[in-house]
Amino acid sequence: MKYEIKNIAGIDCIFAPMNEWNSITIDIWVKAGSAYETKEEAWISHVLEHMFFKGWKKRKTPKEVATAMDKIGAIFNAWTGEHTTNYFVKSAPQFAEYWLEVLADMLMDAQFAEWEFQREKGVIIQELKMYEDSPISVVWNKWQTYFLWDNSYWRPTIWFEENIRNFTRDDLFNYKKTFYAKDNLIITIAWKILDQAALEKNIEKLFKDLPEKCSRKKPEFKRNLPKNHKDFFKKDTEQNHIIISMKGLNNFDDRRYAASLLCSMLWWNMSSRLFQEIREKLWICYYISAGHWGCNEYWIFSVRAWLDKTKFEFWVKKINEVIDNFLDKWFTDEEFSNAKNCIKWGIQMGIESSDEMAWYLWNQYIMKNEIHTLDEVLEKYEALKKEDIIELFPMLKEENRYRFHIE
Repeated sequence: MKYEIKNIAGIDCIFAPMNEWNSITIDIWVKAGSAYETKEEAWISHVLEHMFFKGWKKRKTPKEVATAMDKIGAIFNAWTGEHTTNYFVKSAPQFAEYWLEVLADMLMDAQFAEWEFQREKGVIIQELKMYEDSPISVVWNKWQTYFLWDNSYWRPTIWFEENIRNFTRDDLFNYKKTFYAKDNLIITIAWKILDQAALEKNIEKLFKDLPEKCSRKKPEFKRNLPKNHKDFFKKDTEQNHIIISMKGLNNFDDRRYAASLLCSMLWWNMSSRLFQEIREKLWICYYISAGHWGCNEYWIFSVRAWLDKTKFEFWVKKINEVIDNFLDKWFTDEEFSNAKNCIKWGIQMGIESSDEMAWYLWNQYIMKNEIHTLDEVLEKYEALKKEDIIELFPMLKEENRYRFHIE
């Protein structure tokens, strides 16, 4: 696994060549998302992402933008999250310089035409309503406010229709100017890099007019655990969708590797406890999962399941019993070995494409400002002992669990 980090004209760039492959991915990551917004601008990162596709200086219409992508069979898209907005291209490697120019045209010279802006508001509101019709999205967003409170870190990215209707074109330009700066961007280029020197020269030339410094910082994360250990939201769903959550570690705690292994034994593979006991033996549900995830400021253990309404409390009790039994009676050597292998091989397979490799490198760099190679990460997991997992058990005890569901 090879990679190189370079600062080019004030922008951190990560190059990961793997020239036996036949694709290249270019990602531009901007440290801007819902975690950076005030409540009054609680949709703007996502709307800005939409509007970047609606016409630029050279490619003036959405049709011209789409044609730029389709004529060479590339994947070109974007998404907005809590902490970043990502613009990415995956294509044949001979088009790398062309795509750098396209991305620069988009980020440097987006026009945000007023009539396109007003039309796109309607599209975004329909997207919002689509998520409101999805129980999976609703329980996740309502749970965020329950477990993390109403702060910018977990305020939904597109959940405020009034803001969507009221914000102006000037708001977009001001927000873009604030966050789309050289020191707030990361560019990753992964897999078949034909001419890195030419790409570096183009990055310097194409993005030279970006502002040098981001003028606003992410607000401090503040949270209190919920006062009540359970809550719910009424939506008239066919199933009750539940999230059981526990406070986790943080991104600078090396015990997070043990936490991932713990979750693997609970769910991440088909021989795991929750899958076998809840789905295979009791036939309670189709979907159940567990994870340990988060960002620099916090991590969370969670268990999610979609359960039949008629015996909901009984099934929740069964899930808790499986967790309690796991904590009380521990786990076998076979479970430990299987979970370790599942994670290690999953990581290896997960970076076998250029887009996944770009994600792997960016995710580490933006979280901790450093990158661990694949071998280093695998060594972390291989070095884990059973005692490392057991040490985390108190965090999952019943008194530390909080449950939220929609029904």
